[in-house]
Amino acid sequence: MIKGIIFDCDGVLLDSEPIFAKAAEVMMEAYGLDLDLKKLPDANGTTVRHYCEVFLEHFPEVDIPLEKLVEDYYYYSDKLLMADDLKPMEGIREFCRHQYERGLQLSIASSSPAYYVEHKLRLFGIEPYFDHIVSADDINHSKPHPEIYLKAIERSGLEKQNLIAIEDAPNGIASAKAAGLYVVGFKGSELPQDTSQADEEVYRFEDIQILKEGI
Repeated sequence: MIKGIIFDCDGVLLDSEPIFAKAAEVMMEAYGLDLDLKKLPDANGTTVRHYCEVFLEHFPEVDIPLEKLVEDYYYYSDKLLMADDLKPMEGIREFCRHQYERGLQLSIASSSPAYYVEHKLRLFGIEPYFDHIVSADDINHSKPHPEIYLKAIERSGLEKQNLIAIEDAPNGIASAKAAGLYVVGFKGSELPQDTSQADEEVYRFEDIQILKEGI
């Protein structure tokens, strides 16, 4: 019996992955660097710090301290992602309201910081539906490590077999699977990612099969 849903934020609540990519490009322009960021290993769904660590490891010629890179990436990301005109993922408002009214517990497990997640919930008018947020502020290990989902399960007070996760990126799917959760791979983003390791894949929230069977 499904009693709760744990949502990723970026790529699930809003189509933010292309915006993060744009922020990285703008930051490189500001540094005067001409780098092919598409050659970076997949770091979607991870924390900003982890992304910056991957960046410096992959481009050792870049002489920028890690803390400076993290600070600047937050700056350029926030300029784009804290805007009040951002739009939610299509169907997310109706989906959250419907699941809340059905009695499911809704929570967040996001690699983004809490202030960012809370802003999106308020902006999209879905904050009242959510009971818990586990963010980058709460963890020591980035996705694909299972720490964030293990904490989300603990805070829910529910058994893992009564929860599902909705993720859009391979790192997030791996994190949720490692925590023992049933994972829905959401493919509604402009930047579709490999969700083949999820238990089911959907383009629309209303098509999630386990929610039709498991309540």
